[in-house]
Amino acid sequence: MTDDALAATALDVRYADGVHAVRGVDLAVGAGRCLGLVGESGSGKTTVVNAVLGLLPRSARVTGSIIVDGTEVVGASGGTLHRLRGKTLGLVAQDPMASFDPLMSVAGSVAEAWRVHHERPGHDEVGRALERLGIDKARVRSKLRPHLWSGGMLQRAAIAAAEAHHPRVIVADEPTSALDADRADTIVSALRDSGSAILLVSHDLALVARHSDQVAVMYAGEVIERGAAEQVLARPRHPYTRALLAATPRPGHGLPVALQGAPPRLDEEPCGCAFAPRCSMASTHCRAEQPHLVAGVSCWEAS
Repeated sequence: MTDDALAATALDVRYADGVHAVRGVDLAVGAGRCLGLVGESGSGKTTVVNAVLGLLPRSARVTGSIIVDGTEVVGASGGTLHRLRGKTLGLVAQDPMASFDPLMSVAGSVAEAWRVHHERPGHDEVGRALERLGIDKARVRSKLRPHLWSGGMLQRAAIAAAEAHHPRVIVADEPTSALDADRADTIVSALRDSGSAILLVSHDLALVARHSDQVAVMYAGEVIERGAAEQVLARPRHPYTRALLAATPRPGHGLPVALQGAPPRLDEEPCGCAFAPRCSMASTHCRAEQPHLVAGVSCWEAS
């Protein structure tokens, strides 16, 4: 038994087409804490998110364990997953505009968080929830349709829906990709204020550094570096993490340096370290034998 609100252990996902998208991933997030999950597109982040939410296709072969507030998600029945989603497990998705029915008022869409569990929000509960998240004149504005709201306002409304039942865990999947830096900080701060355990998936390393307690870096379906955010993103040990940071615009660090090459195919098992073909530090040992996560890093050459 774990005290973590969310804990994935030896999570492994292989799709029917042979893509081995997640390979033995371990993750844990405690109540009130935030874990930033970072990596290039195709690194396995979305598959981890879908596994946590129980949204993988039935044809996918999933092994390992995902515990959400004491409930096993891997192999859970549809009824169990339905009870978890919204009540115990919230989601803030990437595209706020796609999260709302264009034919329904914003208040009506937020209220769906209650109706899907055969409940009704209390009198003016939706308006109060929106006001707590900084929406001025929320009671009036919430009667409007979503195309009349800005992206930042809609993302706050999505957080209001995700927080409706005070879930133990909120998965935030690229929640700020359509927002500028100031609005992005406001959105993530609002998530942190919920007190839920937050799994924050983002390409924005600066945002992750500002708001996460822990960081896990994924590459080719594996976690290749993990630890406290200030340690991993300020003093990275894995060459891939250093390359990601070098490719990220950061004040005082000069011009970004593009990460050369491309991630490996996930329908082929790697021989040695999956990052070796792109790594300037790679040795014969790296190309011959796959490293494992030890003391927070999976690299033969890490110091």
